[in-house]
Amino acid sequence: VAFVMQLQHTLLDIHALLDYVEILYPLLASPPSKPMHANPTWMGCFMRNTKVCESLYFAGVPVWLVCDEEFIPLTMNIIHPVWLMFPDNIVRAMYSESGMSKPFLSIFWGPGGLLRHYHMHQCYEGTLTE
Repeated sequence: VAFVMQLQHTLLDIHALLDYVEILYPLLASPPSKPMHANPTWMGCFMRNTKVCESLYFAGVPVWLVCDEEFIPLTMNIIHPVWLMFPDNIVRAMYSESGMSKPFLSIFWGPGGLLRHYHMHQCYEGTLTE
């Protein structure tokens, strides 16, 4: 089971990298004049930076801009504004101490990119008896 899981994880990593190199990078390097249709097979991302959000939107990446209403440019096309809310049915006890949330330990400190992805990718080191 662990081998299959690790194989699937590696294959998905390779597939994502190939999608980036073959599809996304050319669109980011020379942006189209009008937005591409969003790729339904991509998960998408949440952004706070409007310039990066616009670049990804024009490249066909599903993207959501997270910001206060007064900071949204008048030229931005908003399809449906939503309010951020937290579900009531999740267990928060293990993520908080005395009402304060505990952050997860950082795996990598430094600039983004392939090096960060490499350091964050950890192989399964357990045994099948666990």
